[in-house]
Amino acid sequence: MQVRTLTMPPLKASMSETTYLKVFLDDIGHSVHCMNTIAVSLSQLTPETTPPKELNISWKPGNVTSSSINARRFAIKSSIVYSVESLFEYLSKISKDNFWSGTGKNFNESSKQNISKADRVADFLTGIPDIKKEWIIFTELLCHWRNKVVHANSSNACISKLSKQYLVENSQRIFDDFYHFDVNLALDNFGNNKFTLKDVTTLITMLIKCARAVDAYFISTVKSQSDDAIYEVILNNHSFQTIMKQQESDKRFRQAIKWAELNYGFLGMGTITRVIKTT
Repeated sequence: MQVRTLTMPPLKASMSETTYLKVFLDDIGHSVHCMNTIAVSLSQLTPETTPPKELNISWKPGNVTSSSINARRFAIKSSIVYSVESLFEYLSKISKDNFWSGTGKNFNESSKQNISKADRVADFLTGIPDIKKEWIIFTELLCHWRNKVVHANSSNACISKLSKQYLVENSQRIFDDFYHFDVNLALDNFGNNKFTLKDVTTLITMLIKCARAVDAYFISTVKSQSDDAIYEVILNNHSFQTIMKQQESDKRFRQAIKWAELNYGFLGMGTITRVIKTT
């Protein structure tokens, strides 16, 4: 059985990213790496393959090819769930950050009744600068795919007809822009519960693009505030308050700087030092 694994965009974190995004990227990278590792390993199986004795397991597939296909399908489905849950966690945590409250967006709350998490993701992403419409639709699609995996017998999850129409009408541009991604084939695969490395890896890339845009918006929002406003928000943080309850000393100053650098390193040491000195 031949298998082609797909590479992801570089996931290396930098000081221009929040700690929330760094955790998200680490989780996504781990998930995709494991999925690809499993796919490559399965491609090496033959009817003569036997498990190493040290594994101490019973493994006697009646049909190696069929077992490999099912195992790869399981790995892809697992990666869908893990990646989407990581996105939910990222959006939830950034929504709780006091710096985010001024944006008017909150993944953890919705004015709509009985709204799915997939729809909440789409609502949250809509209006964030530099996020393209197809990114949102593809991210929502993967969230619905997650629902179909978790609730296999009861889920009617699907993107709207208007979203499907938009993707189909822009299928050639998307094909050219996103690694020859076939929109029509992906939608057929979604409808038929067919899971492919190509579909899932491309859709996970859309999750990453959206999360990076959210993070960039968050950082620009924080950086646009005055030192006094930043000071007020940081001072309301419980863990920072614990540091500041110590007796004033060089040690307390260093700990405060370290805390701010760890949590809001994207501000830069100049801003962090000025803000901490005011405390």
